[in-house]
Formats: sequence, C-alpha cells, structure tokens
Amino acid sequence: MNLTEIQEYFSSNLVIFKNNDIINQSVSKETVDILYKIGLPNHNTFGGDYEFFGNVELLDEKYLKLGTKNTFINEPFGLCIHIETQQIIGRTHYSEGIRTYTINKNLKPISNIHIFKRFSNEVKIPQTLGEYHLNHPKYAQELKDRLMTIAKDDVNTDFWYSSIGEMELGVL
Repeated sequence: MNLTEIQEYFSSNLVIFKNNDIINQSVSKETVDILYKIGLPNHNTFGGDYEFFGNVELLDEKYLKLGTKNTFINEPFGLCIHIETQQIIGRTHYSEGIRTYTINKNLKPISNIHIFKRFSNEVKIPQTLGEYHLNHPKYAQELKDRLMTIAKDDVNTDFWYSSIGEMELGVL
C-alpha cells in the first residue's frame, strides 16, 4: 500500500494543512510532507468522527493540535502531535483532568486509518466473517493482522491495543 492509493481512497475527505511556522519548527520533514502534500482524512473510527482543520493550535507548549473528535458524550478532545516524541496523541478533558494516550508512534501510519476504513467497509460491515456479534474475535484478529502488515509497533499503542482488545470482547 502506498500513499497514492491512500490519497485516492480518501480523495475528497483529505484536509491539506496550511504552511505554518509552528509546524515547520516542531515536526519532522516526513510529517511536514504528510500534512502539506497528502493531508489527513476526516473519518469515523472507534468512538467518533475525526475532523481536521488544516491548521494547528499549540497546547501546553508541547502538543500540536491537528483536529478533534466529535463523540457521543461530547468530551473536549484533541488529536495532537507530541512535539518532543512526534507521537500522535489523543488528549481528552475529563472532570478529573486531562488524559493523554498514544494513538500512533508518528504520523507516518496514516495507512492505519486506511486499513481500518477498508476493514470496516470490506469485512466488518458486510459481515464477511459471519455475524459480528457471534464472531467478534475473528474480526479483531483480522483487523490486527491487517495492521501488523504495515505498522507492527502501532498495534501495541494505547489506542489500537485497547480498541482491538475491546473488539475481541465484543464491546466494539
């Protein structure tokens, strides 16, 4: 799978980011290229609709907020790049404070989103492995296998690990 295939798959849902000094000074060249040349797709995954703005906001002097997630419980959420580690972070505000968790090791695995969307559209929604509520462990394994082909390290991050685990249990 290459970036051209990803661009074609998401086409009109890709948001290209505006050239910005904060981005240029804070992230790797590879990340800059993804943000400026490819873009990030507005999409739906576990727990909500991700929406990107095409610009960034600096939070706590260490997070670049790229977008947000609209969820059914309306908690304030930021999808961010941690400037020091380049990790993709989910940053959620709860009544007890701000919680962060790792989604991907860096922005390169935009292909994770592509794999998830293709999995949903081609396997999960048409229930090709049998009725989902009876076969959720098979679906979880299929998603994990697909993710492992391109981003083995990311399968064990907070987001993908817990999401696949919840799918195995039938929660998602």
